[in-house]
Amino acid sequence: MSEALIDLCEPYDHDLPLHAYKNLMAAMTWNITLQPKEKRHEMLLDALNNLPSTQKNFEDELDEYMSNPNPENPPDSIVFFQVLSGLIQRKDELYPNDNRVVADYAITETGSERHVTVSSALPANG
Repeated sequence: MSEALIDLCEPYDHDLPLHAYKNLMAAMTWNITLQPKEKRHEMLLDALNNLPSTQKNFEDELDEYMSNPNPENPPDSIVFFQVLSGLIQRKDELYPNDNRVVADYAITETGSERHVTVSSALPANG
């Protein structure tokens, strides 16, 4: 499971510092993909609306950004939306039949190496 989360984040890693790597929220994204597609939208909006760096709710920031786009400096919520959407798509492509739930994870650094430890469980129905 650790390798799967590392693979999922690979295009977004780009030697980001540890705090940015954690903020990719691969574990949360993984669990969102386990939901029926019609429920994912609601879960994604909830996640974006609860970002610590978001001052407004996501829909308000999106409306504001669409009215006055600044591709050089988009709001954090727009960047997170793009990353989370990409992670959801990658999980569906790379691991379409992996239904394990991410229960917990930790990311640590030792020198220049990152170590990901994941606790997972099979869903109750499968």
